[in-house]
Formats: sequence, structure tokens, C-alpha cells
Amino acid sequence: MSTDLLDYVVVIEDALKAEFCDQVVGEYLHSSEWELAQVGFTATVVSTQRNAQVIQLSHKESIQKNKVTRSAIDQTLFKSSLAAVRQYQKVFPHCRLTEGAGFQLLRYQTGGFYRTHTDSFQRAPRMLACSFALNDDFEGGRWSFLGGAKELSAPKGSAVLFPSNFMFPHEIQTITAGTRYSIITWMT
Repeated sequence: MSTDLLDYVVVIEDALKAEFCDQVVGEYLHSSEWELAQVGFTATVVSTQRNAQVIQLSHKESIQKNKVTRSAIDQTLFKSSLAAVRQYQKVFPHCRLTEGAGFQLLRYQTGGFYRTHTDSFQRAPRMLACSFALNDDFEGGRWSFLGGAKELSAPKGSAVLFPSNFMFPHEIQTITAGTRYSIITWMT
């Protein structure tokens, strides 16, 4: 059994097909649904902590805007996150989960970032984070865990999984060129 915290940060390549990643970005690229991403227990916009935009993919209002396509996207994400979690659980069998929290599409444009934070959330406890990389044609935007002890770039279609608690502070470093798209979900 692993005792190094960084071993609990797992990248699963090819968790999503490249064509599906392009479909998701294309579906929402010019959407009017983009909102400034919020932070903290008060769910407020703090642009010095997080400079990104978000769409709540799993919300009924969003799905209704293009029901067939967006329902299919949500279902594919559900199946893919379940498969990624099962791979994670093969390595960490004590990671027992009961449900997911829906999916958020994130967009970090040039200059975007998310400073060091944890995914612990008191109102809706989270056990495991799963983030899908929808593209890799940008510069910067690397993951950084535990104050830079582990940095990584996730290839297009990969999933990054890690515990959602106080022991896993992480950040998305500043995007220096291009736009970074990803999807995040949490499991309890």
C-alpha cells in the first residue's frame, strides 16, 4: 500500500476519445451560458484566486438547450468517470464512493488560473475529484500539487483523479497562450 501522498494523484490516459473532447468544446464554445467561476464556501467570484469561466453541464436548464446532444454528452461523461473511478479503485480499494456531483465545463483563457486551493466542500462533502482534459493545445496551465511537489500536464482525453480533501492542495498554473478546456466532477 502506498504511503506517499503524491501516489494518490493518478492520470488515466485515453479516458475520453479525442473526437468526443472536440464535440464537447464545439457544443459549448460560443454558448451564452459561460459564467465567471466562483470560489469558497460563499460561492463568490474572486478574480485574484480564480480566473476562469464555467458552465454547469449537468443542470437541467443547460441540457434542455440542446437536449439530445447534451444528454448524450452527460451520459458519456458519467460512463467515462465511472470507468476512471474503477481504475482508481483497483489501486486504492478503500476509496468507496456512492454518487457523483454532476459535471462542470471549465474554460481558462490566456491569463487564466486557479491559485492553490483544496476541493474540500463542507456543504456537499467530496471524496474524490475527477478532471478530464479536453484539449492540450495551449501553453502553461499545468497542474501543481502540494506546493509544486508534483506538476503535470494532462494529455487531451486523459483523466486526473485525486482525493478532495485538505491534504491535496493544488492549482492550475497561469495559461500563457491559448485556451484550456476541462471538465471537473466530484464523487462522495
